[in-house]
Amino acid sequence: MSVDPLLSQPRLHDLATLLPELTWLGMATDQDALLQRLGELLFRLTGQHPVALYRYHPDGKAHLIHHLASPLDSPPPAPFEPPALDQHRPLLLPTDPPHWGYVRCHTDDLAAATRQLLTLMLNIAGQRLRYLKSLRYEHHREQLKTRRRLIVNEIRQMRDANELVRRHGDHWLSLLRAQGVALLLNDRHVVRGTTPPAEALSQLKSALAAMRRTRRTTTLSELPANLSAALPRSRYGDLLAVRMTVNKVTIGWLVLFRPQQPNHSPDRDAISRHAGWLAIEVHTAQDLADDIGIALSVIDIMHANRKLISTNDRWKRLAHRDPLTGCWNRYRLDVALSEAIAQSAQTGAPLFLLLMDIDDFKSVNDQYGHSVGDDVIVHVAGLIKRRLRQQDSWGRWGGEEFMVIISRVTPEQAFKMAERLCNDIARTTCPAGAGRITISIGVARWQPGMGHRQLIELADDAMYRAKRDGKNRVVSADNAT
Repeated sequence: MSVDPLLSQPRLHDLATLLPELTWLGMATDQDALLQRLGELLFRLTGQHPVALYRYHPDGKAHLIHHLASPLDSPPPAPFEPPALDQHRPLLLPTDPPHWGYVRCHTDDLAAATRQLLTLMLNIAGQRLRYLKSLRYEHHREQLKTRRRLIVNEIRQMRDANELVRRHGDHWLSLLRAQGVALLLNDRHVVRGTTPPAEALSQLKSALAAMRRTRRTTTLSELPANLSAALPRSRYGDLLAVRMTVNKVTIGWLVLFRPQQPNHSPDRDAISRHAGWLAIEVHTAQDLADDIGIALSVIDIMHANRKLISTNDRWKRLAHRDPLTGCWNRYRLDVALSEAIAQSAQTGAPLFLLLMDIDDFKSVNDQYGHSVGDDVIVHVAGLIKRRLRQQDSWGRWGGEEFMVIISRVTPEQAFKMAERLCNDIARTTCPAGAGRITISIGVARWQPGMGHRQLIELADDAMYRAKRDGKNRVVSADNAT
């Protein structure tokens, strides 16, 4: 029997009898409870004949979701294709086309009033199911929005797809009632929950890659038959695969695995669920795939930026740092000295340049070798660093020469700082048995109108005067002539 809108309305006393039940159906807040109650009412109105409720799925099949029968009745029928439009078609549960689902029950010898009540009951139930469906979809969307905000807040902390799945995979499983989730990306698989082994996922990814690019989603029944052995329903249930795209480029697939549950139970009031994916769940999975695709793209961009910044920092260090000592090199010192002169010219603050050279360094290399010579240079650099103030700039000017830039001190203070450096190095034992190490230092003061090359030449002349005067000493440019 089909629902016939031309049937006359039920009698008032028939409606009064079932009014509480009809009211409850129209106000139900839980889909499962509604289907249970609807099945019980149909079972009662049809003389306790078996009642089967089927849900219409996007795959074109109607899947059994509820069966009610007396203990003596046989098990419920298997899932069936929607029947042809004839007098034996089942009752429809009308909501959105092509209907929410179907009901199979005994109607051949029912009174006209009873059939009319069945029609009214199914219309009320169908409308309520539509409302609950919209509520559920909005609930899913709100959950996705909340999770999206969390991902945005945490995105800087995520290094890769593994971190994304570790933080949010359990929520995805709960939202879509799945037992496992896998991200099949171009270069790897990332999984959470109960999923097939890597080899089976690779076969699945190959099959998905062969699909038309216009195909957004697919289920196990739509994939090649040879995957059934690799992805047995008894172990992984049904799967839903959703293409993840960014700017029309496929970056991978979101695959959800839902556990297979029994089709029925001997219990008269048992509700059984099929593993099939409903339209609302497919839409939710597509929204989720969009969110994941964007998040993965952002993570990849951030990872690339981090690598670029790291590479730039490395090249910057190589450009500015002496590879042996780690201090500034000649290029960076040249820039720093020009900046210091410009600042002193603007503020009037005093500026001094110390140029120093390790005494008799060539004999160290000749006697002990260049490896020991390198150790001596590192040793001297360490002593210079420990003696200077944090605001002082210094580095290796070249070979065995070092430069120090000192500002905001008096001439006496600058000269004493140079003497302390000279004395500390002379008193400290040098490693590697290189003997006594001393340095000669030239000190020059910047004067307005002087360029940085002139300042360097003054300090250099003072340093060579210190060497000519016996080494291991400090000479000021003011006294070098």
